[in-house]
Amino acid sequence: MIASWIVRRMVQTGFDAMNQDDFDVDALVKQWADDAVYDVGSELGVGETIKGKKAIAEWFQRWKKEFPKRKFDVKNICFSAWPLMPRYVMTVQWSLTETDTQGKEYKWDGVSVLQMKNFKTVRGTEHISMLGLPQLSNLIKPTGKA
Repeated sequence: MIASWIVRRMVQTGFDAMNQDDFDVDALVKQWADDAVYDVGSELGVGETIKGKKAIAEWFQRWKKEFPKRKFDVKNICFSAWPLMPRYVMTVQWSLTETDTQGKEYKWDGVSVLQMKNFKTVRGTEHISMLGLPQLSNLIKPTGKA
């Protein structure tokens, strides 16, 4: 299916762009709908929901500054759509190595779920693996209260 090839290429191009140290955020969010929603996960499963293309662009700008070095390795891209329907879903399995401004390196595995309509992302959701993280028991500090 030609639509599948086009959308896969668009998504791969977006992930490739984010590997650049100073990627063009405006070019990246060009593929997002104006009223898009982005559910951003975190290493502890607590994230935020960002609404609107402008707010999503601002989030990517902050991420780019906080983690100036990043490398996505896209493992799989799956595309699901009904013929002649304007809505479809793309899932992208990836590994990410990123370095913050202090030089500390982080490694994540995750899946991005992109709900799309007419070749624009209307909702993006990140799911990040807990593998490779410190045990939660090491992160939780006792308060002395029972």
